[in-house]
Amino acid sequence: MKLKAGLYIGIAMVFIVGGSLLAVKGKDAVSQAESRKQGILEAEQTTLFYQNSPGTIAKVGAFAGDSVKEGEVLFKVKSAGEGDVDVLAPYDGLVDRVAVKQGVQVQAGVPLAVLQKNTYYTDLYIQESEIQQFAVNQSMDVHFPYLDQPTKVKGSVTSISSAPQFATMRMSREKGQADLTMFLVRISMDSNTDLLPGMTAEVKLDEITD
Repeated sequence: MKLKAGLYIGIAMVFIVGGSLLAVKGKDAVSQAESRKQGILEAEQTTLFYQNSPGTIAKVGAFAGDSVKEGEVLFKVKSAGEGDVDVLAPYDGLVDRVAVKQGVQVQAGVPLAVLQKNTYYTDLYIQESEIQQFAVNQSMDVHFPYLDQPTKVKGSVTSISSAPQFATMRMSREKGQADLTMFLVRISMDSNTDLLPGMTAEVKLDEITD
């Protein structure tokens, strides 16, 4: 009997210790998740519109996928009112799409191309209790954890919403608990060959220094 009782007590202790370890690990996992803020990498894009008097596209100087420099001639237009008109790239970037072909007639307001800037950004939703860790122009590491070789780049906070964007309802509606207020923080970074729009970007709060 004593042997059986000892065996049962031993089994019970194993379950108790095992459960405690799982609880600790679970808590650690939750803490890690809360300290990591994730967003989707986006590319800043601009539609280039024709802004002169009506004319005809005489030459298309750039095509989808081309890298362009600020001031580079993207289109030449023969205009009856203004003669030869050069349409220039407004900034360094990438041609995402060309909307017109040579010989097409255009007038003011017609879209010519969609250009992508050489900068990316990600928007993070930060809780009210954490927002004081962020400041405009603050530099921080941005991680891309799901690449084959996880990548880290330098980013900079470009804007912080001046008012809460929304409030999320807590899982447990305990007495005296308010909903979580979330602020929008935008972080910009230079593009590079490893990054593509749509990737998951991550900032670790424990890496941010005041």
